[in-house]
Amino acid sequence: MNMNKCREIARNVELFHGLTVEDVAKILKHGMTIHVQKGETIFYRDTTGSQMYVVLGGKVGIHDGKDFIAYLTTGDMFGEMALIDSGSRSATVIAVEDSYLFVLSETTFHRLMTKRVSVQILLNMMRTLSHRLREANTKLKKVVHHQV
Repeated sequence: MNMNKCREIARNVELFHGLTVEDVAKILKHGMTIHVQKGETIFYRDTTGSQMYVVLGGKVGIHDGKDFIAYLTTGDMFGEMALIDSGSRSATVIAVEDSYLFVLSETTFHRLMTKRVSVQILLNMMRTLSHRLREANTKLKKVVHHQV
């Protein structure tokens, strides 16, 4: 992957914020990029996994059983909890349109990361998870308020 593409990914992908273009190029070189077709399931809820994904192009839908949770598009990440804990997947992810995904395995994550890079990536993951938790809390408050 050329440095201009790496620069664009570093700028647009939340997971890579705060990293140098060289750091991002190294990560992308050792990860894997996959193409998933519209309607293809990337992973199922309650399964275990050791990879996280970044949407490089396209759109995926997050589903919790029968309920739709969110759409994720270019720059968004999902499955990151698999790199943090050993729990099962909390949702099913399906490609809503043909998509390109960057896949980062737990093994590659641990092997590639210097202390500085891994701390920055973990901070970026925590920022994303915190944002998602705040959104969920807001939705929960609305539901509880509606029931009272």
